[in-house]
Amino acid sequence: MTSPEPGLRERKRAATRLAIQRSALRVVRERGVEGATVDEMARLADVSPRTFFNYFPSKEDAILGDVPSLEGNPEVEWFVADRGPILAGLGRVIADGSTRLLSDPELIMERRALTRLYPELGVRRMANVHRFEQELTDICARRLRTEHPGMPDHAVVDRARLVALTAFAFVRSAWFTWLEHPDASPGLHDLVENAFRMGMELVASSDPSRVG
Repeated sequence: MTSPEPGLRERKRAATRLAIQRSALRVVRERGVEGATVDEMARLADVSPRTFFNYFPSKEDAILGDVPSLEGNPEVEWFVADRGPILAGLGRVIADGSTRLLSDPELIMERRALTRLYPELGVRRMANVHRFEQELTDICARRLRTEHPGMPDHAVVDRARLVALTAFAFVRSAWFTWLEHPDASPGLHDLVENAFRMGMELVASSDPSRVG
């Protein structure tokens, strides 16, 4: 399903959000994480500190930028009610969410370098990743409980976690493909869809080497 084009207000908000993220990285390049301040980030982005906090709760969050989340994803309730293959459904949810992420290879590469230089940023980044994994697990559990009301709770949790982590492996494959060839590859949305298609073929195949 194709998401509608964002309106003028949404585009302006996205532009402001991007400006803050770029300013945050610039300040860190010049002053380091400890020396970076919200006031300087806001000044360079041409916004007030109050506006800064409307977009990011802390300077570290601005440095790390947008993180994957199911918040506001319109496909979540569809997924819970759907009765098709659960991995395919979850792939649709994640593909829709991928369009909300900032697709700027230079910023992403710089963030990856910063997380290696400043371990505290790496810790925060991993916490964001684990939070997203838990979000995926939670909606899988919601679906399994409605789809199989007699399933024991421990089985629901185990299956939900397995589905979520399998899906996350497909997402990582798409993500790394995009990072390696950001200009030549399709958009992240299409790469996620393709990763889920190939991944499900691999799961279903008795001879993975035959999967094209």
